[in-house]
Amino acid sequence: MEFTTIFALLGVILVGFTSAQVPIPSHPDGYGVGGPADAHVVVEMFLDPLCPDCKAAWPTVLQVIQSYGTKIHFRFHTFPLPYHTNSFVASQGVHVIANVTNRNLDSIFLYVTKVFENQEKWYNDATKTMTMPQVVDSLATFVDQLSIVTKDQFLAGMASDDINDETRISWKYGCSRNVVGTATFLINGVVVSADASWSLADWQSVIDPILASNGVAPSKVKTCPPDQTECTYAPHKTQCCLPGEHCIKNVGCRCFNLKLGNKCF
Repeated sequence: MEFTTIFALLGVILVGFTSAQVPIPSHPDGYGVGGPADAHVVVEMFLDPLCPDCKAAWPTVLQVIQSYGTKIHFRFHTFPLPYHTNSFVASQGVHVIANVTNRNLDSIFLYVTKVFENQEKWYNDATKTMTMPQVVDSLATFVDQLSIVTKDQFLAGMASDDINDETRISWKYGCSRNVVGTATFLINGVVVSADASWSLADWQSVIDPILASNGVAPSKVKTCPPDQTECTYAPHKTQCCLPGEHCIKNVGCRCFNLKLGNKCF
């Protein structure tokens, strides 16, 4: 009898899994800038607006976008983490801005940038005495002051079941890509180890060879930091070498120090 009951329960669970398909959105997930979505290089970022690591990586991400222009496609997806109490609210705010402004990318990226710059306003401890409506109202006031959308428009969007569902589906999309934390970066669908420590030169060392292999001239490093030297190691391929590194033709910046295990420092 026990086995019959267990099998019956398993059957109900399996039916639930097969019938609960995530709705297919009316447009691809995320918000992209730069070249076309089928560019030779597509960089994807899964971000949490209240994630300190995402905040730290964002300025360099903006440099990458500006440096490559239409030569690559950059797209970010919201992926709120559960241990950042107000992360889902801040993430839904991205989708609210997108819906109210008809997916105006300047407004969307401005919202993300400004929330990153003011994360401490909505950290767990900062809002522990606030109710959720108060947190939403605080974010709505912030957006209104930036003149991205009006406070009433933002609050209406936050109350929308459709936009709430859109935010949930975006998170489920990240799960389907095996994303487990933020910031997570993919280049042409492959996870890369990029994080806040990556400089523009680090990004270029990965992106430039892909562009070159497809006959696209990559962006040249315009100016290296004062303590680094410019290394044009091949046509259209330039890096900034760190102190102690040597510019090797057809290779790039490398450090050869056997005593330090080929580490410059």
